[in-house]
Amino acid sequence: MRALTMLCLAGAVGLATAAAQYAYSQSSYVPAAQFCANDTSAPCSIIPAYIGTDKMLANSVGYNGIIGGLPTSAASDPQTPFDNMSWQSFVGLNWMINMESAPAAAGLAAGGVRVWQSWLKVNQVFGNSPEQATCANKSGLPVISIGSDGNGNPSQKNDDYYQASTDVPLIDINGNWTLYERRLNFIELAYLKAPNGNLNNTLTTVQGQTNFVAAGQTVAFPAVSTAPVGVHGAMELKIAWRILGPNDDAGRYISQNVLLAVAPDLVSGTQQICAEVTVGMVGMHIIQRNIANTKNAALLPEWIWSTFEHVDNAPLAATTCDPAAPVGCVNLNQPSCGAAAAGSGVGSYFVPSTSAATNVAPAPSASTPNFRWNPVQPYAKGYAQPVSVGTQTLYSGPQVVRCWQIYALTVALNAQWQNALAGSPLANYQLVGTQWGAPIDGRVAPYPNDAVPGLLSNATLETYIQNNAQPTASGGVGSCIGCHRGATLVDNKTPSDFSFLPSLAAGTPTRFQFAQ
Repeated sequence: MRALTMLCLAGAVGLATAAAQYAYSQSSYVPAAQFCANDTSAPCSIIPAYIGTDKMLANSVGYNGIIGGLPTSAASDPQTPFDNMSWQSFVGLNWMINMESAPAAAGLAAGGVRVWQSWLKVNQVFGNSPEQATCANKSGLPVISIGSDGNGNPSQKNDDYYQASTDVPLIDINGNWTLYERRLNFIELAYLKAPNGNLNNTLTTVQGQTNFVAAGQTVAFPAVSTAPVGVHGAMELKIAWRILGPNDDAGRYISQNVLLAVAPDLVSGTQQICAEVTVGMVGMHIIQRNIANTKNAALLPEWIWSTFEHVDNAPLAATTCDPAAPVGCVNLNQPSCGAAAAGSGVGSYFVPSTSAATNVAPAPSASTPNFRWNPVQPYAKGYAQPVSVGTQTLYSGPQVVRCWQIYALTVALNAQWQNALAGSPLANYQLVGTQWGAPIDGRVAPYPNDAVPGLLSNATLETYIQNNAQPTASGGVGSCIGCHRGATLVDNKTPSDFSFLPSLAAGTPTRFQFAQ
């Protein structure tokens, strides 16, 4: 019964969010879901290599992306081909290996290994943190390893509990840190190991990168296909997990049982953590390198960025910004975007009626400048306040709200995909948005003029920078492209084609700095 109560409370967040977003946008045109890259009528296991037909990309002159009025037909719709590619990718990545020919009901069922789980973690490419927990994995579970630099500072070389965008953690209502892992496909791995076929210039070591720069090389990750069904380019994933408790319904999540291993110098009392826990996916970034295509002149040959969240994560703010009409957006360059919408229920990162302040980053203590783990759950004890909600004790932490509405056509498309995925945990996820590089004709200040939409953030991965139109001292731009444009090799000056992964070649990579 307690689990059912929590489910109803958390589910209210997704319902309230959807209702608010549908209310804000009324359009006679309804975008059509394309459930498979090969044009079949049901969700399938194919991960698309490129977007479908997008007539708005034909001319780079006069291209405005989604700014302005809503489209009236598919011919004037710039967003849906990208959003369908995003959903196809999300579904294909979460398909079970060796079940590629099965219908979605079987291919997406719990149990087995999902496609993304076969991709390498970053530590398998660039090496481990200087200090890790040494846990016996008697159950043979997947491992989420939180390592350190050996001096009490969390390292990025394994999994992480700091958000890369701000170097600050995120706490859920169970009082636990949110966990992050990064993976890459084998196309990107091959390039990193031997760019342009040269093993001596490998981008996985400092010496290799030194050779690469000395040879006058430029980082350019591979992309070859200009058709939805074709050879993939380089792809990267970043996944956000929360530890599920007894009041959480694991069936609502893409979930897995894992061994959580935390280095001892990150834990109060310096005792390593070795715990078997169940985690549920709350966020997923998918990025894929694309290639220049004369048919899509406005699409820059960079990366396409897709970001998904669980519908129970957080409510909308009472005052939100519209990605199609961003002029006049309030609270720019501030972490908080005001109180949650009236009537918002409990979310995975929000407890109603406990604080009007939202998106408030936790603060470390004066004696421990880095965020320490409690030896047992709640692992973020001391950084969030316990509150009673009915018969449950929840933790009021950052009080996360979404600052931006999801684009109207994306909301409509989400509903179609969620309906097609009914019965699967994937039906409980929503596409927050897809971002791509394009030269916007007539910049809308102060937003970037090389990305559509100008800003795009995931509430579990970029909680505190959703409204950042420019970098600040505490965080980067609230834009995938804007943030990753500053990625470099370990020399901190050679551009690394929008990927931060090559910086992990350093023994102790520096945390990302945010120029103002």
